[in-house]
Amino acid sequence: MFQLRRLISVRRLARFVSFAGAIVAAIPTSGQEGDVRRVHDPCIIKADGWYYVFSTSGGIQIRRSRDLWHWKRVGEVFDRIPSWTKKAVPGVKSLWAPDIAYFRGWYRLYYSVSTFGKNRSCIGLAINRTLDPSDKRYRWIDRGPVISSRPGRDNFNAIDPNVVFDGRQPWLAFGSFWSGIKLIQLDPETGLRSARGRTIYSIASRTGGAIEAPFVIKRGRFFYLFVSFDRCCRGIKSTYKIKVGRSERITGPYKDRAGRPMMKGGGTLVLAGYGRYRGPGHNAVLSEKGRSWLVHHFYDAQHAGVATLQIRPLLWDSDGWPLVGDPGVSAQTGSATSRRLDRPNVVGPWNVSIDFGEERVVRFLADGLIQGVGSRATWALRRNRLVLRLPSVTGLRVGGAVECFFAADGRWFVGRSSDGAVVRGRRVRQAGEHSTTLGFSRLRSTFALLEGPW
Repeated sequence: MFQLRRLISVRRLARFVSFAGAIVAAIPTSGQEGDVRRVHDPCIIKADGWYYVFSTSGGIQIRRSRDLWHWKRVGEVFDRIPSWTKKAVPGVKSLWAPDIAYFRGWYRLYYSVSTFGKNRSCIGLAINRTLDPSDKRYRWIDRGPVISSRPGRDNFNAIDPNVVFDGRQPWLAFGSFWSGIKLIQLDPETGLRSARGRTIYSIASRTGGAIEAPFVIKRGRFFYLFVSFDRCCRGIKSTYKIKVGRSERITGPYKDRAGRPMMKGGGTLVLAGYGRYRGPGHNAVLSEKGRSWLVHHFYDAQHAGVATLQIRPLLWDSDGWPLVGDPGVSAQTGSATSRRLDRPNVVGPWNVSIDFGEERVVRFLADGLIQGVGSRATWALRRNRLVLRLPSVTGLRVGGAVECFFAADGRWFVGRSSDGAVVRGRRVRQAGEHSTTLGFSRLRSTFALLEGPW
């Protein structure tokens, strides 16, 4: 009898462990999982049902995922960096900051050849028919340099490439520090620099200050230029942040939300460091089936400042400017934002911040008032959006109403005020509240599997 009871208990335990695994998987985490550490300067593309990320390393690291969430490293582009790179840039030891594009039947990987703090640099090109390492056609073919920069000759730095199309014409944006971000035409057949359009366009600058890592996308009638401001590569002391401007022409002029030219240091804030997420930057944008994601690295303050891959939902406000949500949405889930928003979803305590600054705990009350930010702060629901009026948050005034996206899982909201400030909220977990989306009742029924005589 004892043996029979023990057998039943073991079976119940096995069922519990199996279900508990599902519970753990459902717990919202801080970012992507798997081989996501030591990912710097990521770019992304989807091919044959897989998402591929390429990033800075000796020979350009490759990772892939089915769902944008679980990642596995699958090798490098080059076993050895091409021999021409060592002659072109003495002292080079690894390849940096790639971008990947597909056109005219080839996957085309553009990569940076440089040494830190110098503008003796090149952008190279490698091509492949497929990205699947198991395909017999898989072979990277190096095509050599696309463009170079030299001290004393050029006041730009030929690194951080990004391919963008204007119709059928491919262009290459690039640049880091010096005179800023540049743009050149590519040959659609070879992927190398065009022999006809030789103009180097200047599209963003901080007059020698820290600006780099351009990424240009076309959305509607605008081209959007994302760039990284300030300093990378310093672990938890990194000050990278992502800003954006837009233009109706690919060659500019690009202006931010306030109308400031990006050639004069303008840029609308998209993402800055906060909490454990230090120095987010060098982003790419993935757009698929009407949804967009911001792909970038950050320096994880909870893991010794190691560069880590992160993917966030990229949202677009009513004026066509981008905002980012919190990480936690895979390509296989539904929308990152709520399709039906009810008042009970909002009521309760929230951590609120302005422009990713210091958070302040406030409470959204059932009567539409917000407690903790002054007597005139209110909230309301309008067209399935959360609308805030915040006269003052942590000493910074926020002009007008703030229309916010509200997360489908109820964990966060984000919006932009009329004066351009990013307003974010993170739900405060209250005492006794379980951290999973499954709820305590399901946990209780799971523990019931263990009940009964031993």
